[in-house]
Order: sequence, then structure tokens, then C-alpha cells
Amino acid sequence: MPPPSSTRRRRALLGLVLVASHASSALASPLAKRDAVDEGGYYNPTSNGGRWLTYAANSGGTGEPINVVVSGDSDEVVHTADGFYDWSLSINFGSYLLDSQGVGSYAGECLGQTDGERQAANLGDGLGIRNQTELYRENFQDVTYGVCKESAQGGYHYRIWQQVGPEANSSAWFLAASEEESLSQNHMIVPNGYDLGRDEVVRRATVAGGTTSPITNRTYEVTAQNASGPGYFANVTTSEINHGIATDGIVAVLTVRVTSDPVTAKSISAASRALAAPSALVLAQGTALALFTTLALALLA
Repeated sequence: MPPPSSTRRRRALLGLVLVASHASSALASPLAKRDAVDEGGYYNPTSNGGRWLTYAANSGGTGEPINVVVSGDSDEVVHTADGFYDWSLSINFGSYLLDSQGVGSYAGECLGQTDGERQAANLGDGLGIRNQTELYRENFQDVTYGVCKESAQGGYHYRIWQQVGPEANSSAWFLAASEEESLSQNHMIVPNGYDLGRDEVVRRATVAGGTTSPITNRTYEVTAQNASGPGYFANVTTSEINHGIATDGIVAVLTVRVTSDPVTAKSISAASRALAAPSALVLAQGTALALFTTLALALLA
């Protein structure tokens, strides 16, 4: 006995939907996403909808150059946040703070407080436009308060993102490095400040004999290469760059190797406690924060 006409109609409609779905998938699949181009240690953001400029807030779409890549070919410890921040300390960027229990943590800004404008980036890894992970300021070889000095008087810093999305997971770190004016000058970028910031990061990272973390005593050596041309800044105009400051279009690609690692994870907290007694350090950090706030208000007055 043939099925009722209503059943035949439903089956016919379902068949049409399935055919249309397969046809749609066949047409859409090649255009759904582009394959991210592997540059060796990282994927080029522009090959999958990203760009080498950040997205600065309230800037009409302009951004700062992402001008340093810490390659995913670096040793695995550098793929982790703490490993990357520890390497940053070895080149005198960032800080290390203790809580009331004497437990240490890495921070990029003054006493872990955010006093700069956040920016976003699209690394072409399938995560779209997202805010920076951290902003790391130079510390003048003072791992507790040095970043506060940079925030007040100006200096070098870099914004950080990691390429870990589902469409381009390289574990590489992307940095927007620059040199800035003091807080009283609203942290404006100095002339040629983007290239100067990049070059300073490379200079510190590649010093003869390597660098050493003041917290873990881990030592690092870095090799550097340059990338530029099509797919980088070749088609970027100065008018697209925040503050209208030109760049030479070079991205420094750094590969970080751990050459010695004498301090185990278990003993890191003990090594950090040697910096100061916890209670005294916490008190000093609170005092420094109050002084920094007073200084900032005075500068902005």
C-alpha cells in the first residue's frame, strides 16, 4: 500500500533540503576560510583574514604595527604564558610580584595595575579580533617597581597576543613593540617609535652570551630573522598606522632556546621569596602603588 500523499510530500521535501544542503556545502566550502600560510614557526595573519596592525581604540581603524614574532619553533617552555613572561624578564621587560602568602606571579604593568589603553588584533587564527593578553613595560633591571618608572617617564614596551586559534595554532607570540613618551605626554609614541621599539627588543634578546631570568635563573639564547614584503606591510600606508608614524615594514622573527634551566617549577616560589620578606614586600608594593597614583595625578594636573 503506497504511503499517504502527505508522507510522500514530506519525504520529497526532505530530499530537496538534503540536496540543497549538499550543494550549498560544495559551493561554500572553498570560500568558508582561506588556508593560513605557514611561514615556519607562525602563520601569516594576512593569509586568513588577519592583519599586521593592531586595532587601536577610538582611532578610526588605525593600529600599531605588530613588528616582532616569537616563533612557535622556540622551545616549548616559551609556548606557555609563564615561560614567555620569564623570558621577557630576562630581557628586562615586565615584573614579578609576591602576594601576602609569598606566592609570586608575573605582571607586565605597575604592580599589576592597568594604566594604558588596550588594543586588539586579528592573528588570522580563527579567533577573530581580540584584546591584547598583556602589555609588558621595560623594568630598568628592577623586577618589582621598574615598570612603574617606565609608566611614569616613558620608555619601551610591547603588547602581546598568542596565535592559538583553531585555524592557525602555532603557539607563536605576536608583539607590537614601541617606544613611548612619558605619562605627562599621554604615552604618545616617539618619532620612529615603532621601529625603535622593535629594534630594542631584538638588541636585548640577541646579546652575546644570552640572557638570564632574575627569577628562575633560566638562561636563553635567541636567533633573529627579518620578514617583510607582500603579506606584511607592503600595502600598508602611513595613514593606516596609529599616530601616522611610518615603519620600515620589517617584522623581526625570534626563535628562543633555553640553554640552561637550573630551577625546577617547585623551587621557583622559594627563589622568588629570596627577593624580599613577603610581608615587607607586600607593604612596599602597596606604598609604591599609592605613590605612583599620586605621581600620575600630579603629572596629569
